[in-house]
Amino acid sequence: MANLITSLCSLKWRKARQSGKSREIVDYVVQAHSVLIELPDLRPGPVTNKTLGGLVSICSESHDPDTVEMVLTDPRMRKIIPSMRSISSQSECCLENFWAEKISEAQDSKEALQLLLSFPYFENYVELARLELFALYAVKPTLPTSVAFLGSGPLPLTSMCLLRALRDMQSFPTATDPVVVNVDQDASALSASTVLCEKLGDWSQGMRFKCADAESTMDLREFEVVFLAALVGVNQYEKEEIIMSVTRRMTAGALLVVRSAHSLRTLLYPEVNLNTERLRGVLQVETVTHPFGKIVNSVIVARVK
Repeated sequence: MANLITSLCSLKWRKARQSGKSREIVDYVVQAHSVLIELPDLRPGPVTNKTLGGLVSICSESHDPDTVEMVLTDPRMRKIIPSMRSISSQSECCLENFWAEKISEAQDSKEALQLLLSFPYFENYVELARLELFALYAVKPTLPTSVAFLGSGPLPLTSMCLLRALRDMQSFPTATDPVVVNVDQDASALSASTVLCEKLGDWSQGMRFKCADAESTMDLREFEVVFLAALVGVNQYEKEEIIMSVTRRMTAGALLVVRSAHSLRTLLYPEVNLNTERLRGVLQVETVTHPFGKIVNSVIVARVK
């Protein structure tokens, strides 16, 4: 009986601690959201940088499942999650545009590279590209040489980091130099990324560009791997529609890499489910990787049936 009472008291204490921690997180996120929603825009600046940096940090922390559940189901949080994801998407676009323009104004390739390396989340992109590459290698132990990246944006850091990693992996040589075709529906974003890569010179070797919508008729059969950027599709329904369109234009056996989110990271990006009845008809999920460090996005690798 004494042991039972002790266990119940311990459980009650843990629940109280979890409840207290979840309230702290919810209070922080709600306050941050109220600051961001009142800003005239989400371009980089002292308030924007500090507030978004704090949000990314708290969403990247590891918590027990009960605390995460309490946070995500809190009525105040449920009310602002769609807005939070919209803010995250808008701020990422603003950040990329700001830095793409800044790097493009460099005097030469050396200065451009120095600016690129000073991008606040550069190391996160390097780590994410490495994570995605090794997730791919775990599924298919030959490195890809033809990759399409849908929704590349004005600052295609993932593509560049992926290409650098592929070229640096001397222990896994490829017969031909890898090429990434960056696809985006926004002509201005593609123009900005093209100028940026020209300014970087050899550092961005292997980058190609094409203006097209993710749901366009663009033939994707030549690509061994197709990446779907996190900001392509704002919810499960939109992403499912896009994925159905993309897989119809891919070769059977080719790999699709989709960025998702888990735990509190879903406050910033939607979680993507590739195991719906509809998607199971066209895709076989091969591996799912959930990071627990600075990387925000989860990685799903699926094979086209």
